[in-house]
Amino acid sequence: MKRTKLMAAVMVAAAVTGAGRAQEARTSWTDTLTLKGDVRYRYQASDEEGKDDQPRERHRMRARLSLHAQINESLRAGLRIVTNDGNPISDNLTMGDSFDDEELRMDLAFFDWQVGEEVNVLFGKMAPPWISVADLVFSSEMNPEGIAAKAAVDLAADARLLASAGYWQLQERSEDSDTTMVSGQVALRLQPAAKTHVLTGASVYAFNEIEGRPLLHDADVSYGNTTREIGEGDDLRLVYATDYLLIEGFMEAGFRFRDVPVVVGGQYVVNTEADRDDTAFLGAIRIGNAKDAGTWEVGYQYRELERDSVLGVFAENTDTGNGTNVKAHIPYLRYAVTSAFDIKLQYAMATKGLRDGKDLDTFKADFTVRF
Repeated sequence: MKRTKLMAAVMVAAAVTGAGRAQEARTSWTDTLTLKGDVRYRYQASDEEGKDDQPRERHRMRARLSLHAQINESLRAGLRIVTNDGNPISDNLTMGDSFDDEELRMDLAFFDWQVGEEVNVLFGKMAPPWISVADLVFSSEMNPEGIAAKAAVDLAADARLLASAGYWQLQERSEDSDTTMVSGQVALRLQPAAKTHVLTGASVYAFNEIEGRPLLHDADVSYGNTTREIGEGDDLRLVYATDYLLIEGFMEAGFRFRDVPVVVGGQYVVNTEADRDDTAFLGAIRIGNAKDAGTWEVGYQYRELERDSVLGVFAENTDTGNGTNVKAHIPYLRYAVTSAFDIKLQYAMATKGLRDGKDLDTFKADFTVRF
């Protein structure tokens, strides 16, 4: 009996000690949890040539809430929920549906494993691991799903080599081949002087099982890409008319002019699988940086995308009405009321259709609060 009681006491003590250690372990990483988010209110007015109605006016909102945890020195995980109705490139929801509750979805769910001092491997739905000096190829709110690796190697005190690669799942099919994408990128970042940098690099985005496949996301909308019809009668459907293997070159330079930050950049993309209409390019400039209270910035972007230059479903289209077969002049002004609250005014002068296009003017007023 005494032995039984002694064994029970030892087991209880071990359990308490183990629980204490487990609690200590939990506390050690739960202390690293970070919660942050932002809420944006947008007024948007669009006026398209050829439409007799008045300009379309919309009041839109976007809310995002993210949770990140540094589990140990080499492992990090993150989640984020957003307002979204199923759009892969935009988290905006339009108000005006009888006060109906808005939809929430998960747009980030990943973990990041540091396998060496210079290499990280990521799994899940994540922010793009590649560098984007602007949103020519992919919308800034598009988050890919798959596996990626990225590396940063210091070549010298003022030079860093950046690289990434990934395998991405676009469309899973139970009885046929999946549509996927493989990406790779190499970039060099130089800092020849304080508050000055030069970034240049190249990327490849190789899409598999695109040509002859049904349109992604919306079976009836190509977002500017060339299509053809297959099937007959009720089985008639649109499919992509070409494959997509994108080669991108990009550059960015940042410097100070009379103590005002200036950033200029550009992108150039060619779809090597298309027989025609295969090129896109973008140029942008930003003066100032609306970060701290009372600071401002002004910017301008010109973009032009031929019909099959990029995959339109993932390209930015809120300013141009389509992802490709468009061109646009887009100036904007942003002012930071506080470090957590800014106002942005933007006016996009776009043309939908590079050969026989219609003018589309879009004004946006964004009010964004971060916490």
